[in-house]
Amino acid sequence: MSVTVPLPTLEPSRLATPSQPLVFLDLDDVICMNNPYGGYDVLVQSHPVDLWEKLFAQDATEVLLGVLREHRPRIVLTTSWIRLLERSSFERIFLACGLGALAEALHDECEAAQNSGESRLRAIDRWLTQHHRGERYVVLDDYLSGTELEGSHIDKAGRLVLCDVGVGLQPSHVDRIRRALRG
Repeated sequence: MSVTVPLPTLEPSRLATPSQPLVFLDLDDVICMNNPYGGYDVLVQSHPVDLWEKLFAQDATEVLLGVLREHRPRIVLTTSWIRLLERSSFERIFLACGLGALAEALHDECEAAQNSGESRLRAIDRWLTQHHRGERYVVLDDYLSGTELEGSHIDKAGRLVLCDVGVGLQPSHVDRIRRALRG
């Protein structure tokens, strides 16, 4: 079941180019620490007044926005939130949280959804098989939901950044992200 969250609409400001790298992005424990709010808080009818200010961790989103400015990647979501939200809802959430650049960066095929009982690694591999056109890429996940990614071919290729649970994306991750997206 998908839920549409009524928020501001997105006006796309740029077109994708074939050479743009890809970022496979989990949300929980990468930019959303679920403290004080998490994905399920966006689904309730009456949102807490400060939801959009506190849904995503400022430090983590600053790192991600820096990656967007530097590399102009397209974003493919790997988060479990995909089960509950449609693309338009993600766009509206990102806009409401002041992350318009993230909303604009969503890939045309912006979801690498996991089938029931399927690993995140398998979902990413399936997306790559169907949509990858040779772009450089990096996977941003966390040690809890990305456990099967650690030690995988993605990790061995230097294309994986795992974040600590409750800490998220940090400036210390930027060099690894750069290496993955530059070559």
